[in-house]
Amino acid sequence: MKLLPLTVPRRIDGRPRVLLVDHDRAQRYALAELLRSDGCDVQTSSGHESWLALFKSCLSEPAAWVSFVAAVDPDLVLLDIEQPSALATLGAVRRHPLTEHVPVVVVGDATQRRSLQAALVMGAIRLVHRPLTLGGLRPLIDDVLAEAPPRRARTGDERPSFVVH
Repeated sequence: MKLLPLTVPRRIDGRPRVLLVDHDRAQRYALAELLRSDGCDVQTSSGHESWLALFKSCLSEPAAWVSFVAAVDPDLVLLDIEQPSALATLGAVRRHPLTEHVPVVVVGDATQRRSLQAALVMGAIRLVHRPLTLGGLRPLIDDVLAEAPPRRARTGDERPSFVVH
């Protein structure tokens, strides 16, 4: 077993932190840029080398997502339903006390109706259909964050986290 240190980047005041989980690099980049242009602090698995190592392990071990989400400390997770093990990931994040409070919005297209419905049953707070636009996405993020329970207090701007691998 190996300990993998993860450091949370400093939170940018007043900006919602969105963890974007999408296996498609082009879609992830386009959506991240779209959200950043509207004032969101977007974190993705490709942003940090240590996160990328953990992200890769998460593909085969959904429980590892708990550590990943806890380390990023997002206000909201946008989870692509096509992500490998997306439903297992959602279940692991929902069941763990460190991450159960984090709202998860699942993204997919109309052909994935069963998976999207299963995501709602497993605890996704909302479903979003592709194609995504800023005009539809940012109001959704604001609504979800307004409905979310208050965040737990954090100490300092950075919070190291360790994952057992």
